[in-house]
Amino acid sequence: MNNLQAVENKNKSAKQPLATHLKGWIISNNNQFTSHLSAYISQWSNAKFISIASSEVEQNLNQLKESNTPDLILMDGKDDWQVLTVSLKQALKQNSLIPDIVLLVDHADTIIMRQALKFGVKDVLTIPFGEEELDQVFFDCAAIKKNNVTLGKVSVFINAKGGMGASIISTTIAHMVTLQHTSPPVLIDTDAQFGCISDLLSTNSKFTLSDALEQTDELDEYALQGLLSKHKSGLRFIASRKDKLFDTIPTHSPLAFNQFLTKLRANFEHIIIDMSRGIEKFTLPALSEAEYIFIVVQQNVPAIREAANLIKQIKHLLGVNDNKFKIIVNRYSKKIEITPDEIKKSLHIDELFLIPNDFQSVSASTNLGELLATHSSKQPIIKGMKEISNKILNKNEMQLKGMKRLFSFIRN
Repeated sequence: MNNLQAVENKNKSAKQPLATHLKGWIISNNNQFTSHLSAYISQWSNAKFISIASSEVEQNLNQLKESNTPDLILMDGKDDWQVLTVSLKQALKQNSLIPDIVLLVDHADTIIMRQALKFGVKDVLTIPFGEEELDQVFFDCAAIKKNNVTLGKVSVFINAKGGMGASIISTTIAHMVTLQHTSPPVLIDTDAQFGCISDLLSTNSKFTLSDALEQTDELDEYALQGLLSKHKSGLRFIASRKDKLFDTIPTHSPLAFNQFLTKLRANFEHIIIDMSRGIEKFTLPALSEAEYIFIVVQQNVPAIREAANLIKQIKHLLGVNDNKFKIIVNRYSKKIEITPDEIKKSLHIDELFLIPNDFQSVSASTNLGELLATHSSKQPIIKGMKEISNKILNKNEMQLKGMKRLFSFIRN
């Protein structure tokens, strides 16, 4: 192999996807250099590289957003790579995101190797180099990135028994998290027969959960974004319900759901799952991976009895810790004899959230196709739900009051 064109022509067939999605730059003033490398890299479906001339590096750094920071930079040794390397490291150091830099040179002698080491270059490849050498650079970079990924947090909402209100609560909470947080969450509806989040959001779902679970092996960051539908608030979601009743029977494996959930968690900070239908075999990974399992009850003995059974089943099946369980008392009223303390005692749960009974607001919001946080933002029902969204976001009242005082001070 005596040039980069040989790398391009070695294997035209698609390669197996890398361990995770890689973003990168090819820096060179030579069009042949960039075109041959780009053609070769395109064989990985989850590797997206752009070509940049050395004169364009500074402009790209100025326009760079943290989410688009390259994971890997391939640099032409014929350019002024020392100056470029220093500029790159200084600019990217602000985000604490220093990508691997690989230098491609015609002849890697001792002097170049020492200089590369001094400037913090990850590796030096001599042209011609074997396809396996370049592949290994990508494999290593993808493996390190995957191991360093902080997975998003999972919150599950599940009815103790039918009709408790988990769907409206989970959808409203997901919307509120979107409004409170810079990074929007993903809402998953697992109910293939009665799922209603598309209706609650007044937004058609482009694809269904079944579509996603049938292609988990091929999903990368871009494919995920394509599968998810987007509400006008920025909330991403995926529904399950299909028009044909026969297609609503879930036949997916827990493994497929776990793979899909893991890929979502690698790309989003919060995943909110509406499991209003109850426990199903394929959704068990959601319960085992959840940071919080919110069980929705009402102030009646059957609901509380079913909640106790549900907690017992989940503990037995998955060994979930007690501190993951949170109880939501929906349609709460002080006039009903069963008190919050009695519910806590019955379920052996320390933390409980009260959502007041406000049928009028919920009905009006649903009929108008507007979300509760928009239509009834000042109602007590939203205050109750905000406590739940704060829990998911790890915000406490002292922090929130402190921020309010700070902004008040700044305004004055």
